[in-house]
Amino acid sequence: MPTEGASASAEPSFVRMARRKAFWRRPAVRVTLGLAGVALLCALVLQVVVQQRDAIAAARPQWRPFLQGLCAPLRCRVEAHRQIASVVVDSSSFNKLRGESYQFSLALKNRSHLVLAMPAVELTLTDAQDQPVLRRVLLPQDLGAPPVLPALGDWSASLQVHVALGNARIAGYRVLAFYP
Repeated sequence: MPTEGASASAEPSFVRMARRKAFWRRPAVRVTLGLAGVALLCALVLQVVVQQRDAIAAARPQWRPFLQGLCAPLRCRVEAHRQIASVVVDSSSFNKLRGESYQFSLALKNRSHLVLAMPAVELTLTDAQDQPVLRRVLLPQDLGAPPVLPALGDWSASLQVHVALGNARIAGYRVLAFYP
């Protein structure tokens, strides 16, 4: 009398393959797989929305309340969109006033159709060989800037900067806008 394990191994391979295929054709298995696929797709869409929340809020301001509600349990914030490629230093100047005082003027332009976050500005003072002598990061608060640059708008400021360099001489400067 053959045992149950022996009868299963004596079963032809085409019968075993037919049973496996029949399993995947069962309505309950297909419904479960379909629901799992939809749940995974929803999770992926949610992940992309959370990752791109600032860009979505800038492009569709009416969605901001929904995005803020979505961020509340996730402990994230919806902020102004950051797109540094669209922020251009339109003009700048760095002129000596008296002693260690200089006048720094700056104009930034937003080339995007979206409202963008105001960037920080790095001011690098250089010597005659174009080597950095001093670097200073000016945050929007330091510049008296608003938190955002309007769409296709511009912003300018002028402020006094005090620089104590000792015997080093300033021959030039560089300005770089960036998001910290």
